[in-house]
Amino acid sequence: MSLLAPVSVLVYWAGRGLLRGSSRAAAFTSDPGALLVPLVNTAAAAVTAAAVAVIVVLPVAYLTVRHRGLTAAASNALVVAGFALPGLVVALALASFTLHGPLVAGALYQSLTLLVVAYTVHFGAQALRVTQVAVSAVPPRVGDAARMLGAGNVRRIFEVEIPLMLPGLGAGAGLVLLSTMKELPATLLLAPPGFTTLATRIWTATEDAFWSDASIASLLLITLSGVLTWALVIRRFDALD
Repeated sequence: MSLLAPVSVLVYWAGRGLLRGSSRAAAFTSDPGALLVPLVNTAAAAVTAAAVAVIVVLPVAYLTVRHRGLTAAASNALVVAGFALPGLVVALALASFTLHGPLVAGALYQSLTLLVVAYTVHFGAQALRVTQVAVSAVPPRVGDAARMLGAGNVRRIFEVEIPLMLPGLGAGAGLVLLSTMKELPATLLLAPPGFTTLATRIWTATEDAFWSDASIASLLLITLSGVLTWALVIRRFDALD
């Protein structure tokens, strides 16, 4: 019911707008590009942020599981602190740094790179916990066996250990993916000019009281979330069974 009730309301408002010939709702059927660009932008930003977040937190997870100490604890606290802060605070901090920091940082203001950094800082902790479980699921004796067979550290990590961690890494990426797609404050502040996502499209339509517009975009966001979660997480688990 927690999913059926809101989806039913969205379907009602979307259908009402289309049946009554709402100019904005009808525009989505006559001009699919009106939502295609936000759809592509949402998917691209979310997938990129999910991949970057996993890459960033993997060394931290490895440290906290295999080499516990002050450095590992500090790194873990730093990642978790980003999630504890509101997205608006993270976005304002990054915007202030790019505007008042070094000249090189200024070039990042309102860029896709800075937006992905904000997503990674804010949602990296979601991937960290799952990644720690993935690292702990690979027994140290697996690495020892690889070393005995002549594998160097780099080869052992990338060819032996990481492939065994992939299900957990995929799950962590999926959590970041879902959170990123619906993030609004950071997107509004840091996105490049003209870079609209489904979340910003829903917010704009709601502010203007265009409920049919917002409902259609919301249904598309739900569909995109389900498709990407299946493609990047669920399908991978099924393939490993």
